[in-house]
Amino acid sequence: MKKKVFALLVSTIMLLSLLTGCIHQDMGVKMNKDGTGSITTTLGIEKDFYEQLKNMGSDPFEGKTVSEYQYDGSTYVSYTETKEYSSYEEMEKALLEMTYETEMLEDAQGTEVEDEPSVEEESNDIFDITIEEEKEDAPAPTTPAQNNHIFSSVNIEKNGGIFYSSYTFAAVLNPQNGDGLDYDLNETFKVTLTVEMPTEITGAKGGTVEGNKVVFDIADITATQELAATCEENNTGLVIGIVIGLVVLVAGAVCLIKFKK
Repeated sequence: MKKKVFALLVSTIMLLSLLTGCIHQDMGVKMNKDGTGSITTTLGIEKDFYEQLKNMGSDPFEGKTVSEYQYDGSTYVSYTETKEYSSYEEMEKALLEMTYETEMLEDAQGTEVEDEPSVEEESNDIFDITIEEEKEDAPAPTTPAQNNHIFSSVNIEKNGGIFYSSYTFAAVLNPQNGDGLDYDLNETFKVTLTVEMPTEITGAKGGTVEGNKVVFDIADITATQELAATCEENNTGLVIGIVIGLVVLVAGAVCLIKFKK
């Protein structure tokens, strides 16, 4: 019993010591002109923490193709997935369903170490009773919030008409509650969101703009934060096409009238 408890304590201490910046969640949203798009999600786990999870028999990426990358001075092991969507509405729904990856932390802290082959040793009834009482009275693992979704609202839309189009991405972060946790949420989770819009971005809130992309580096997941970006497009080609079409029609009509005369 002593060995089992000691192993659990050591494992927990080691895990908690590795929780600084251990999880990086990167989301990439691509908006197409025709109202379709895609979302690419990358879950990165700091390499030392990932190896510790594997040693404890919990591999979050088991059976998946992983890669390594550098972020914020650390090496991360990651898995990337891209999904295509036929409408902006589907993309909104998918983003609203995304959550912070807290389950692996709960699993890691709750992982039990198998008993070693029993050996005769002096019993300690007080120690055993104390452990049993702690196991029975121990609270259930705590998540950052009862609702650990990343976003509380998302709006992706296209407005305009024949001569003009505008595209908007707007989202509000769902603040997480870190009370009662054994780790600091903002030290543990690193979150980035990149939005690629159809044309060059003309305005953004809370992010860094690079051409038709804006990168949101979310430093505080415990606070409400608005993320927004817009771009505009003059449908010059369509207008020119319409004008040329009208000119051709008028010219054709004039020629037809003259021919009949």
